[in-house]
Amino acid sequence: MLILASGSAIRRQLLQEAGVPITTHPVAVDEDALRQHAEQEGLSLRETALILARAKARAASSAFPHRYILAADQLLDLEGTAFAKARTMEEARSHLLTLRGKTHALHTALTLWKDGQESWAHSESPRLTMRSFSPAFLDAYLHKEGTALLACVGCYRIEGMGIQLFHLIEGGHDAIAGLPLLPLLHALRERKILPS
Repeated sequence: MLILASGSAIRRQLLQEAGVPITTHPVAVDEDALRQHAEQEGLSLRETALILARAKARAASSAFPHRYILAADQLLDLEGTAFAKARTMEEARSHLLTLRGKTHALHTALTLWKDGQESWAHSESPRLTMRSFSPAFLDAYLHKEGTALLACVGCYRIEGMGIQLFHLIEGGHDAIAGLPLLPLLHALRERKILPS
């Protein structure tokens, strides 16, 4: 059974729906410190997302010897500026107003670890263009979605009403949701975690 080093409900749901047997084991890492260090090193936001995923896998790996650990992370990149999850609904409103009418990338990184060593890593960077939605739409959207948006890096869930925020999406919906499934399933089959 695969250990998912995450508390993400959507990642758990995607894996379960794809028939991947998992146990979840959320871990705590100092993401702010890791992001600051990566920025000081001049790393891209795509590279930073992988560093964060690796830190989560490393943290979970010691608790589960001889088991495969899957960890993931996702960073929103607007013209080189990273967006963290909003802490309040007012901050969510501000994030969405900043993203309105612009194109951003979602750097999604995955890593598989076993016995403290990385076995596989993958990243994708879907690009999403928000439409110039009206203030009335934004009010209705925030009211309907509520504080669930605070768990989403871009303050949207494309599997829900959030899809209406967009004019154009380039990339897989599973990568946008935080878990590119096809490359992951291939890696799991190669490692005999899933049948071939």
